[in-house]
Amino acid sequence: MTTSPADAPTMPSPDADESARSSSPEVARRDVVVVLGSFLVLGLAAGILWWLLVDPAQFTKAANGGLAMGEVELGKRFDDDGWFAVIAGVVGLFSGAVVTWWRSRDPLLTAVLVLVGSALAGSVMAALGGVLGPPDPSSVVAVTSVGDTVPMQLGVSGFVGYLVWPITALAGALLVLWSPVPDSTGPV
Repeated sequence: MTTSPADAPTMPSPDADESARSSSPEVARRDVVVVLGSFLVLGLAAGILWWLLVDPAQFTKAANGGLAMGEVELGKRFDDDGWFAVIAGVVGLFSGAVVTWWRSRDPLLTAVLVLVGSALAGSVMAALGGVLGPPDPSSVVAVTSVGDTVPMQLGVSGFVGYLVWPITALAGALLVLWSPVPDSTGPV
């Protein structure tokens, strides 16, 4: 008696089980929570670091009641944006690469989460730095004596600064996605 290959018993492929498990809605929800939560924590840490690193420019109260700023202090006005870009760029590159490597089950979902999470992290970083930093100078100028200094409020001066984290996070994700997959067969 001969049997055809179609009559032979078949075993389910372990890859089929893995793909069904990795695309389930509950796994996707867990990925969303973990990735966005990670970016939220990174945004909080980056906001604290930004607040600690920036030495804000100082206004000096003039005799006429207005605020003036000398040349050296004018040069320090870039510190807010410069440190924001450096911190967001470095953390964005590493966070994008690590999250993409760590959560690589669904590359499209991961890329979207990296983009949304990095935008969230940059916004949280800017908001927390603004809250922790000095208040708006116009709110304290009335109680400041002539000749005293008032620090500038910590903030990002242009919209482009907010794009640093998402752009570098996507660059980090692309580094992982475009890197060659290690050969599982080992050396020949």
